[in-house]
Amino acid sequence: MKRKWNWSITGAACLLAVLMPLALSACAGTLKTETIIIPDGAEETPAAIGGDAFEIDALYRLPNGDAKYAGLFQWIGNDELIRVTWGFKGDIIVDKYKTPFEKAERVREMDGYLLDIGNMSTDGRYLIGYSYSEDAGQESALTLVSLESGEEKEVSSLRTVLRMGSRSITWSGDSAYFSFFTFTEQGELGIGAYHMESGSIKTYRMPEPSEIAFYYSVKLSEDGKSAIVIKEEKGKPQFFVLGKLEEGEFIPQYEHTMHQNGSVDWIDQDRVAFTGSDGTLFAYDLRNDGYAVLLDQVGNFALSQDRSFIAYSTPDATVEVAKLQGNNLLHKTTVYRGIVADGLTWSPDGGSLLIQGRKPYDDAAALQPVAKEAEAVDDYSFQQIVIDFRS
Repeated sequence: MKRKWNWSITGAACLLAVLMPLALSACAGTLKTETIIIPDGAEETPAAIGGDAFEIDALYRLPNGDAKYAGLFQWIGNDELIRVTWGFKGDIIVDKYKTPFEKAERVREMDGYLLDIGNMSTDGRYLIGYSYSEDAGQESALTLVSLESGEEKEVSSLRTVLRMGSRSITWSGDSAYFSFFTFTEQGELGIGAYHMESGSIKTYRMPEPSEIAFYYSVKLSEDGKSAIVIKEEKGKPQFFVLGKLEEGEFIPQYEHTMHQNGSVDWIDQDRVAFTGSDGTLFAYDLRNDGYAVLLDQVGNFALSQDRSFIAYSTPDATVEVAKLQGNNLLHKTTVYRGIVADGLTWSPDGGSLLIQGRKPYDDAAALQPVAKEAEAVDDYSFQQIVIDFRS
């Protein structure tokens, strides 16, 4: 049974911010003049904090299913996961799993020939995707599906971006918005933002790229006033652009190159965390155009819903967790070894971590959980694991 966190604070090692203004300013372009943030004396320093805050209580291995047709697991509760599977007959199957995640409970079945569905809201209540049409290369219906009632709602008919942007649809952290690339009424590249509560869509025109570009994804802040756009331009590495959404325009404010396996996400409506091209984990603050170095050698990462905890992968195929406090990472703990974590997700209460990834190619036999009581590993190259932390 899941238990809430009860932190014991008694002693830890200090993570000191590393000053790298020259390297970052070169990567960030000319959008902003930047300032390094150094925690002031009012913040609780790592030297005053300690104890083993992360202790593994249980480890669960999730059923793989058919890896070719089964999607990734996602939390819908502190002890519940959900997964979308594409059947052999073109149907879409939604199953729910409760602790210990061994048996599937059927939630919904849909006709997959009519829907290109795959983007689930962060609260696990809705699926969003494109409906097929006779002229799918130009116009597609954006369709919202309720997993509770099965109701399908055509949200909008829109001109999708096929050459310059992906068909990716991304939910905000609180499921208040989902966003996607589209064209404006004038035929310009734009960001579409759907507000769940009002049921309305707003379109924001994007600046024309100076080079041939491809747009991967766009994610709104929880207040819907800012967006993160991930893109790539000809001859340049992948990077993200952070900007405001104002008066029908996306206004860029900051950009930075990204690690090829890295992440970028909102800490809150004013700050983002991201991994740079060299694997450094940064925090950037829109309010003062400053950034702080959180950690070196990080790939993918995930923040808990309350932004108190962070899980991240490392180059040596391990998963570590830490407490995020200001610009410090405290109680850094290795919780799993021998997995290239493509997906990391915290349960809503932050009491469990979902890890989805593959074994490293050089040593498939090295997959070993840190928990002493963990069971023997199986032979699947793709692994899906839930780790419960002790209260």
